[in-house]
Amino acid sequence: MPLEGHWARVNTPLRETTPREKLLVRAVLAVLGVAAVATVIVAIVTSDNGTSGSSLAPGCIRIEVPSTMGGSASDLCGQRASSFCRSAAAHKPPLNATALPKCRGAGYATGE
Repeated sequence: MPLEGHWARVNTPLRETTPREKLLVRAVLAVLGVAAVATVIVAIVTSDNGTSGSSLAPGCIRIEVPSTMGGSASDLCGQRASSFCRSAAAHKPPLNATALPKCRGAGYATGE
């Protein structure tokens, strides 16, 4: 059996929201909106079309190494790049799928 007046007691606020509180909520929402728009603008302006980091010098390759904690990138140039492209590490998964095409593109022998 429902209690008389129970719904009204449960759904009636204890007090009315003051105009100052309403203004504060609007101000916080406005600041968050401006911050979101600024973040999007900065992300668009500073994006580098999918490349990571700075551009590479001629004869250099960037090798991305996956790991359980994410990954890392190494820039190899000259003799270091040449020896890496001929190494066993460049020919084993998971590096072989990305490293060997980069080696060939930079003009290094892959030892195949």
